[in-house]
Amino acid sequence: MKHILIKSLYCLLISITAFAAGISAETADQQYRYAEQLFESGDYQAARREYKRLLFYQSDTEFGDIADYRIAQSYYYQNEATRAEALFRKFSAIYPNSPLRSQSQLMLGQLHFDAGEYSLARTTLFELLHTSEAPKVVAAARYLRGWCYIHTTDWNKAISELRQVDISQINTLQNKKAHELADTLLEETPLPSKSPQLAGWLSTVVPGSGQFYAGKVKEGMIAAALNGTFIYLVADAIRDRRYVDSAGLFFIGWQFYWGNRTNARQFATEYNKHREQKLIEMLQRQADRSLP
Repeated sequence: MKHILIKSLYCLLISITAFAAGISAETADQQYRYAEQLFESGDYQAARREYKRLLFYQSDTEFGDIADYRIAQSYYYQNEATRAEALFRKFSAIYPNSPLRSQSQLMLGQLHFDAGEYSLARTTLFELLHTSEAPKVVAAARYLRGWCYIHTTDWNKAISELRQVDISQINTLQNKKAHELADTLLEETPLPSKSPQLAGWLSTVVPGSGQFYAGKVKEGMIAAALNGTFIYLVADAIRDRRYVDSAGLFFIGWQFYWGNRTNARQFATEYNKHREQKLIEMLQRQADRSLP
């Protein structure tokens, strides 16, 4: 039995060696080009398999950094963000002198941006701006930082970042997009806004007026009618000396009165958020129209 097991293992080793020899016969250049072809066609899973095959059998290949970078990219394009992030982080440590190191850091910023972690994305990209000397990478980092500020509605900083893309990279599509977006922001901001505090105080003094101020006419009329009705009922009960009834009506009416004040503040906040979201959507459409 032991003899049979040893013989099986020996055969397996011979098979692996023969297979490896066959792979080695295929040049790294051919293997790399085939993997690149798969990647460019969008077959990321197959491409990843070929890049890994190249790295396994040609560990000292000159295409090692590109292969590892493509593997991380393939996970990103297949929406496996966690695995992609881990590989991009690892890339900088494994290939500190690779020209793709900056691209890897840029992709980390993109991953944070995609996850809505705008502050973390800005920090990652800020570090990249101080370590990379590649004009296209710097321009892309500025552009992405501009979008981070757009999504956090910090319009002035967004304009500043997008303007710096204009300086960093000349005669590119990204330059044109950044310039157009900065111009649009300059024209559209500051946005018309409603003060939640003012809306609350208006409805405190005259129920419903804060809703009117926030653009909610129907809700303002309802608030005014409800609160006016309770004020009348409480006053009528007091006039008729129905003090118990007046206390009960006052308690119920107070809930509507306080809710009217809270709703006015909420409507003003929603008005501002709606205007901000509409501007962001307009900028996104504008950026998409600029794509080839």
